[in-house]
Amino acid sequence: MAYKIALSPEDRSSNAYHPQALYQGRSTNEHEQMCRCADLLEKELLRCGFAVKNMQYGNMYDRVAEGNGWGADLYIALHTNGFDGTVAGTRVHCYPSDKSRRIGKLIQDRIAPLSPGKSEKLVESSGLYELKATKMAAVLPEFGFHDNREEAQWLVDSMDDIARETAMAVCDFFGVTYVPEAEEAPAVTFEVRQVVNGEVVRTWVVR
Repeated sequence: MAYKIALSPEDRSSNAYHPQALYQGRSTNEHEQMCRCADLLEKELLRCGFAVKNMQYGNMYDRVAEGNGWGADLYIALHTNGFDGTVAGTRVHCYPSDKSRRIGKLIQDRIAPLSPGKSEKLVESSGLYELKATKMAAVLPEFGFHDNREEAQWLVDSMDDIARETAMAVCDFFGVTYVPEAEEAPAVTFEVRQVVNGEVVRTWVVR
């Protein structure tokens, strides 16, 4: 039976990224980027054999209720952080339990070395609703500070890497082998010639 992973990306679009950090040539926000992360992470986890509930609807109360009702084995609330624009780094919040600490550290250890900032730590939080009201191991990674220009652009540009490394941490947590995305085989081409009376009258390439 597949392990069940509940994903809850930030639901507020009011948390704007630094105005000079652009996504597809325009400004962006935490909701948009964490929904991107959830979609990419869902793809990674499904490929590795997990069951995934990607909850891009409702609020945190709805999502916690749905994750609990579904019987999820792990709840990941996907976030980025904000302060005053000068701080950068990865901070992962976890409920103060052995399982939550373990998955929190696994994610922290994979993402923190990639982010530009150095204000990095694992934070035990018993007051955050998505951590205290969930019945399973729960973690709330803040992958970086979206109001810091450099780190905000890194978040936008590195979402594939963030999702992949998070999926690898989940695999480590459950003892599941990570399955990388299959590389597309290079196209095989060869030349075909039509010869009439010893002369090549037509040549074409077959792929």
